[in-house]
Amino acid sequence: MKIDIAGSGAMGCRFGWRLHQSGHDVRLIDHWPDHVQAIRARGLEVISESGSSIVRIPASFPDDSKEPADLLIVFTKAMQTESMVQSCLHLIGEHTWVLTLQNGLGNIETIGRYVPKRRILAGVTTWTAELLAPGKIQALGSGDTEITRVDGENTAEVEEIARAMAEAGLRAVVSPNALISIWNKVAFNCVLNPLCTLMNSTVGAVGSYSGTMDLARRIVDEIVLVAKAENIELRREPILAKIGQQFDSRTAAHHLASMVQDMRSGRKTEIGHLNGAIVAKGRQHGIPVPCNELIDHLIRMMEQTRSYQSRVS
Repeated sequence: MKIDIAGSGAMGCRFGWRLHQSGHDVRLIDHWPDHVQAIRARGLEVISESGSSIVRIPASFPDDSKEPADLLIVFTKAMQTESMVQSCLHLIGEHTWVLTLQNGLGNIETIGRYVPKRRILAGVTTWTAELLAPGKIQALGSGDTEITRVDGENTAEVEEIARAMAEAGLRAVVSPNALISIWNKVAFNCVLNPLCTLMNSTVGAVGSYSGTMDLARRIVDEIVLVAKAENIELRREPILAKIGQQFDSRTAAHHLASMVQDMRSGRKTEIGHLNGAIVAKGRQHGIPVPCNELIDHLIRMMEQTRSYQSRVS
């Protein structure tokens, strides 16, 4: 397939790398000049369990590419979805599938303003990656990927896309429960990302606090109530079990959550599409979500006061 990765940060590069290695015609598309130019000049450097390797893979800005893709995978941060899709409209043809594997809520609705619902795929992935420098990623560990058509009409074409991703080692399946999985990951990220960011520490360090899981339970309980109002049935205990596994200091001692990386780098975080989205939907349904609301305020406060923090330090 001809596959464009719209938003080729850490995760976009990991998926693009695997699909390229599997024989697909992949382009990494991004707005960051240093990143695009580094990949063009030296190739994409990937650090994996096998060591460090250089992968020669096309990289471009949205305007450099002209021909529509068979599959366009959106991997930007949630707050960049609209601008990226707008810049890639010329790459979305009548027969192009657009797949979002992004974190947070609202991405499907944003893409739906530009792409017919029958051509949108949504999903979730538990693969992780870190962007170490322009043109350089770390891709360690394993994961799974679920996709589905947002209109529920899964076809042989969708199965073929999942099969291609699975053959690339991305362990993808077509799942009728992908939307539930998206909400499950939102709940997971509403706990792990902001708590690590507020503490400016690793996942393992935050998990070492005796009260972490009690706080996680309060956050997740609010999300389960909001999800139910959205006709999404979430199960609290499996979500908390997965959070507990990640917070185990023996296995996650050195992992730095993506929101921590964004905060340290001066980038805008995805809080508005995580806890902030839960707050907004809670208001729509008249459901109080005080824990999520407090976290939303605290992260936004950190974002807006970063310049003062640097002066104090």
